Amino acid sequence: MKGLRGLVKEVLSSGICVACGACAGVCPHLVFRDGRLICLDDCNREEGHCYDVCPRTSSVEPTGGPIGVHIGVFRAKSRKEPWSRIGQYGGTASALAAFAVEEGLVSRAVLTSGREGEPPAGTVVSSPAEVEKCAGSRYAGGGCLSVFNQAAVEDSSPMALTVLPCQAQALWKMKHAGANRPSHAQAVGPVIGLFCTWALDYRSLRDFLTKEGVSEARSYDIPPPPAGLFQVMGRQQQWDFPLDRIRPMVMKGCAMCGDMTAEYADLSVGAYEGDPEWNTVIVRTALGRELVEKAEAKGWLECDAVPDERLRHLEEASAAKRRRAMDGFHGKSDE
Repeated sequence: MKGLRGLVKEVLSSGICVACGACAGVCPHLVFRDGRLICLDDCNREEGHCYDVCPRTSSVEPTGGPIGVHIGVFRAKSRKEPWSRIGQYGGTASALAAFAVEEGLVSRAVLTSGREGEPPAGTVVSSPAEVEKCAGSRYAGGGCLSVFNQAAVEDSSPMALTVLPCQAQALWKMKHAGANRPSHAQAVGPVIGLFCTWALDYRSLRDFLTKEGVSEARSYDIPPPPAGLFQVMGRQQQWDFPLDRIRPMVMKGCAMCGDMTAEYADLSVGAYEGDPEWNTVIVRTALGRELVEKAEAKGWLECDAVPDERLRHLEEASAAKRRRAMDGFHGKSDE
């Protein structure tokens, strides 16, 4: 195993950090600030938790099949306000996080906030009202696992987490890595993964929007194909940018990730092709199934079957990301 020096050499200096925040929050030498990880000082430890849990220091293999191991795939949408109105598409991910804390399944959840004019950042919430403030997608690395690390040290009771695929991989490593912290393994509760093709470098996005005269970005969206747009919503105005102008801001490390559907989560949530009022949900573990079933029984979710044709499209998209990741990995190796 390696420590901070190995992390700096292999990940931070090479530019493949994906701003998941897994290495920060407990190490005094690493902080997540202004959308990126910063190393403040040297550390001569030969082994380190920071290196062990990084999703870019060693490959995390696909769990099986084009969309990973799962025990069910369906579509869902929230039946509760305000999640059906303010959440991304069907509001399922936000509704599940709010349900978990409302019903006392967990005492808190780790989400990514997106306050206007500030970079995305992790936050610990303990009420549906606090979940509401975090609804919507950020499309930029937010380092939310740095706050999970801090919260786990203070209290190791399980937390729900809504995370990107790279963050779900880091959480899996926290539970299985050799230099693991027992408090962190215990603190990982139900993990709600989000579908992700790529994430943007926040500082690059901020500079781009400033040059384009966007001063009040409140939320973002990428409508389904064939739109080819990156939409920025302000208080009273919307800006549409071609995706070709946005892709140069994608973080370099995203090219190495073949996980589109958050295979290491307990359940995964993404867009439902052809109907923006619904989400696709992939249930992967008994814990994920229990959360969904309880939310449906309590009237928080409406669930329905996914036609085979829609499932095939999802599998094709996920397989395509795996192929691109293999190309990205080989490109890194050849440098």
